[in-house]
Amino acid sequence: MTDIENLEQIISRTFGIQKSIRNKANTNSCISPLNRRPPNLFAKNFLARLERLNQKFKGDFSALNDIAERVKNIGEAKNSGWAGPYSELVALDFYSQFSEFFNLSYINQLPIKNHPKSIPARNGQKEVIDIDLCLHLRHDLIFTDVKSFNCIHQNILDEVIEAVEEYSLITLSKSVMIGVDNLSSLDYTEVKQNLGYEKRKIYRALAAAVSKNQRLLMYQSQSGIIFTFRIEYSDTISTVREYSPFAMAEAYKYKFLDYGSKLLDNEYSVITMVRNPYFNEETVDFGDFNNMFYRSLARRTFIELNRMKDDAALYSSSYAQGRIRVRDVAKNLAGIIFIDDESPVKSDENKLYSAYFYLNPNYAAKKPLTIRKLEKYFRNERESQIKDFDDFKWDNY
Repeated sequence: MTDIENLEQIISRTFGIQKSIRNKANTNSCISPLNRRPPNLFAKNFLARLERLNQKFKGDFSALNDIAERVKNIGEAKNSGWAGPYSELVALDFYSQFSEFFNLSYINQLPIKNHPKSIPARNGQKEVIDIDLCLHLRHDLIFTDVKSFNCIHQNILDEVIEAVEEYSLITLSKSVMIGVDNLSSLDYTEVKQNLGYEKRKIYRALAAAVSKNQRLLMYQSQSGIIFTFRIEYSDTISTVREYSPFAMAEAYKYKFLDYGSKLLDNEYSVITMVRNPYFNEETVDFGDFNNMFYRSLARRTFIELNRMKDDAALYSSSYAQGRIRVRDVAKNLAGIIFIDDESPVKSDENKLYSAYFYLNPNYAAKKPLTIRKLEKYFRNERESQIKDFDDFKWDNY
């Protein structure tokens, strides 16, 4: 049975819904473990998550069909493309743990005419604003779109490295492993705008290096980024990585500009970021690294970007020239919630997630959210999963 056929059976068995995936030969690092015996922790937790969601939304066929569709999307994805739909399921499962305090709706399509001053409306977007989740609190609605925290440079380079390793094995009959030093502090905007166009050049440079049995390749991109590739002709490879949560926050400070199309003008708009080590190897928590990185990144987004009057189009292709400023986006983002998915390493479902809640003190569309206003909705036996909760009330400078 292929990995796809196994996934189709899982969907049918769990939800009682039939989903067919065209490419039966496809696989990826998410669905492959689901078809192995005995299943590893990741696979066990994945299946248990689906069962919990089925129970939570039992009787709501529309929601269950959307969930089943996301599982299907995971199977259709190549490389790390499964991270997006997978992250939606993680976020849905996380918030469902606290749904005794609020209703939760999945897949919300809001007519843009009801949000005329929103960032997407001002940017020329038409018809609807599609937002993944809505938390229906007692007096407020909190809309949150879910994003996977996968490092863009890692995705680009993984694609190139896999191609070179395949070329080496098939054409040169050499088994090689390729790694790259110090990716964590590379500027997100610079990488996104420039590196994708150089994939072929990097491929050719690495292929030539492997042909010559080189063990080290220094590559400088057109924008001046220097990469140190290490090549090993064995089954193990060592790379040099220096981690600084503050340098990484500086490198990623423009990341949330990419999500302006999800920000409303008259309801709270929050972005939920999901990290899993299967699709993000850069933010691997040791000590308080992730806590410091997430808090620093949120603070830069809420406070530093709030002062910037630059055209947002300078930093993200999501915006029409001259319509939206950086500060417009920053002040319309009510908060960021980071969720670390620990399912590859944790067996206790009460410890599957580590969450970090950060609220924007400069949010302008409504009165800013505060810890006092929000934390009461996340008080039960699962609250230990929330590792940090900050509204920067005393840190807004």
